[in-house]
Amino acid sequence: MSPIATSALEHCSELALTPGSLFEFTSRFIPTARQQQLLALYALTQSIGSIPFMASDDAVKWAKLKWWSKELVAEPGAPSRHPALRALWESGARQQLDNGCLLKLVNDAAVQIDVVPAADEKALFEHLAVQGETPVALELALDGVEIDASALSLMAAASGLLMLISGASAHGGKSGPGLPLDLMAKYQLEPDLLVQQPASAELQSAIVQLAGRGIEWFDKGMAGLDVGTLAGSGIHLQLRWMLETRLLQRICKQPEKSFANGFRFGPADAWLAWRLCRRLGRL
Repeated sequence: MSPIATSALEHCSELALTPGSLFEFTSRFIPTARQQQLLALYALTQSIGSIPFMASDDAVKWAKLKWWSKELVAEPGAPSRHPALRALWESGARQQLDNGCLLKLVNDAAVQIDVVPAADEKALFEHLAVQGETPVALELALDGVEIDASALSLMAAASGLLMLISGASAHGGKSGPGLPLDLMAKYQLEPDLLVQQPASAELQSAIVQLAGRGIEWFDKGMAGLDVGTLAGSGIHLQLRWMLETRLLQRICKQPEKSFANGFRFGPADAWLAWRLCRRLGRL
């Protein structure tokens, strides 16, 4: 492990620590020894994962993904041209990650380029689980932890659902798979209702239903986890999942207020995060 260049750290911070984001909030509670590794990993996943949603022709997107597929498996001595990957090597994180798992980031992004709305919740779950498993698996690899495959799918899908809800509320569901078609039909969500401000009662009802489903997935996933396995490490994932579940619960209870204020984390969440980290002996 060598010192990470300041320019690389600044670039990673711009990508992964966007104001109001979940990682920007949880990063405050990460043990110092792990901060730079996770910062580099989250910056990398953001760099690749955002490509399908660029305002560019598909040919440009495919070219970028092809470049990443070569860059990710380049030899350690090769001059890496992307700051996130340089930081990943210099932090010592890259050495702990399998090439195959990293390349799945590229494959997952490729699927997103031609993504179509899910027909129903079952199809949505399958899509979100596949898309969300790779980043979680990479973080687990840094912690040297393995979890049950079904639990991994549930937690990944639930996290992805919260991202979908946030995107649907902010952008009218115009990124990612969007709201399931059967849900849109159930609540008669026409395009104008998706972008109406303040949020329409129909959109709020649809989001509450989805948030409830996300809580169910989190609960089932947590029930299938061996908490003892995560106790010695995996502190950030535990913190992240706790806060995501809490935010979904808040959306279900106070949808109008959540839409008005944005799906953000506040002082009460910071207090719970501090308590969790203290209980786990990380503060």
